[in-house]
Amino acid sequence: MKYQPKLPDDGVNISKDSFLLQALKLLLSLVFLTAIAYGLLSLTLHLIIDYIPPKYEKKLVQFISLDAGFDNPRQSAYLDEVTDTIAKCAKLPYDVQSFIIPQDTPNAFALPGGTIYITRGMLKELKNQNELAAILGHEMGHFKNRDHLKGLGSSLLFSLLSLSLGEGYGNILNATLSISKIKYSQSAELSSDVFALDMMQCAYGSVSDAKGLFERLDKGENLSYFLASHPAFEKRLKKMQEYIDEKNYDTSPEAIAFKKEF
Repeated sequence: MKYQPKLPDDGVNISKDSFLLQALKLLLSLVFLTAIAYGLLSLTLHLIIDYIPPKYEKKLVQFISLDAGFDNPRQSAYLDEVTDTIAKCAKLPYDVQSFIIPQDTPNAFALPGGTIYITRGMLKELKNQNELAAILGHEMGHFKNRDHLKGLGSSLLFSLLSLSLGEGYGNILNATLSISKIKYSQSAELSSDVFALDMMQCAYGSVSDAKGLFERLDKGENLSYFLASHPAFEKRLKKMQEYIDEKNYDTSPEAIAFKKEF
């Protein structure tokens, strides 16, 4: 058979996919690569942060001033007592101080370097000392894992990547970064929940009522101090119960310290 030379098809270098499909593939590739890059950079950043001397943490917040002028010495002294008890078990590289903020909105948060703030509204919602210890232990878990510094570093990294994305794919890629950031935040919250259990077991030999506040929150009571970056209460309760079962921690009601000075 005689060979008949044939010119290639004019469309040999043109994709058979539609323009929209090509754009979607490109976008998904960018989203995937951005998420990978953010994850690797965040991991590297977190490893570096672990080696930052603790003394520099306080310098980050030395200019932050909060109204902690609570005028009830008895309650403040009681909070200090419980804080010191949990802090002895946490073994942090600095002293931990807790302050009451005269606000009615239930809230609790901490600043790098060992400062915890609890609002008057939060104290009113607590049923006993064990629930207070769970909150303090949770915040100390953030200190232990240096979540505040890692969160700050991740926010800076997030901002830099967002600025470099450009307008074309910026919104979708920003959403991808936001999801990655939230996932880390939720993981940090779960780790702090577990840390609080260890601290209660160390301090009291029991984790009774460690889940009390979360159980009330999970039932829809009007306590809104947790942000969207926190896991669902159902997920947190499940994680805590699994850890309690794994460690065989005591949860008997008789171990609850009913002393309540708030």
